[in-house]
Amino acid sequence: MLEELYNVISDSYKAMNREFEIPLSSITEETQLKDLDMDSVSFVVIMMNIEEKMNVRLNVSGANAFQTVGDVIKAIEEARK
Repeated sequence: MLEELYNVISDSYKAMNREFEIPLSSITEETQLKDLDMDSVSFVVIMMNIEEKMNVRLNVSGANAFQTVGDVIKAIEEARK
């Protein structure tokens, strides 16, 4: 799941004409989204891309809905049930 999420994030940054230079090997479920250079605009774009590419509907309630990569993974897993 982590690699699939990484690919969506990386592709999202490319679509925004931004570089995503953080290697997958340095990202864990504990990694803070802010440490991925994810501002509010990129957060919205990435969440929309996750929903589209992973065929899920995430319950995003407010800017603090997800703090870590693990939070996003848990939400994806819940949405797939």
